[in-house]
Amino acid sequence: MSKPVIGVMPQCDAEGGRIVISPDYFRAVKEAGGVPLLLPLENDPRDTEEILERFDGFLYPGGPDINPLLFGEEVLPECGNIIPERDRLELSLLPAILRSKRPVFGICRGIQSMNVALGGTLYQDIPVQLEGNLRVGHYQQAGDTVLTHRVAVKRGTLLYDIVKKDTLEVNSFHHQACRRLGRGLVENAQASDAVVEAVSLENYDFFLGVQWHPEHLYAVSDDMARIWRAFVGACRRKSAVIE
Repeated sequence: MSKPVIGVMPQCDAEGGRIVISPDYFRAVKEAGGVPLLLPLENDPRDTEEILERFDGFLYPGGPDINPLLFGEEVLPECGNIIPERDRLELSLLPAILRSKRPVFGICRGIQSMNVALGGTLYQDIPVQLEGNLRVGHYQQAGDTVLTHRVAVKRGTLLYDIVKKDTLEVNSFHHQACRRLGRGLVENAQASDAVVEAVSLENYDFFLGVQWHPEHLYAVSDDMARIWRAFVGACRRKSAVIE
């Protein structure tokens, strides 16, 4: 069986307009048995079906903040860089991806983008909007592979089915998070301050969003490696059905 080909949403240098992305996303996909390919930042909607035909699954990586206007709010002073081209690409492609039943995996900004695409909202800045309720530091100063807080995994969810654990230790590099969940989304895990840390989609084979960064952890954490293998395995199954 051929390796599944996974389309990776591009990260972008907000000032220079250059495509930039951490190689750890590609390494994690390759280690799990997939072939990662980077998508163009500006997609012609007429090419969407061509894109779907060529990829067996899609990865939504981390990145800058999503424009709050997209979920009905004005920008708070604490909101960071916004890249409209990336917002348009990710939000416009997700409905087509879901219609095609392709597996999709979102990381950090990725879980937030997927939530907004389904009608959900975000905390624009956790420290400001959850003032007094924070119990963990969601933007760590430690290195990428350092585990800094725990998340409680809910039984009966996709994430639990993958890791078979009630608790995971994760890294954390975000100041935004899912607030109201979008249509059909199910919380899979949360931090001790109730910040949503993982979601899946009802009646969908593989739709997973996580708030931490497993691309930095696949080589040092068996739990994170299992998540990557589950995603690529779902893409492989989809590829076999299409063939």
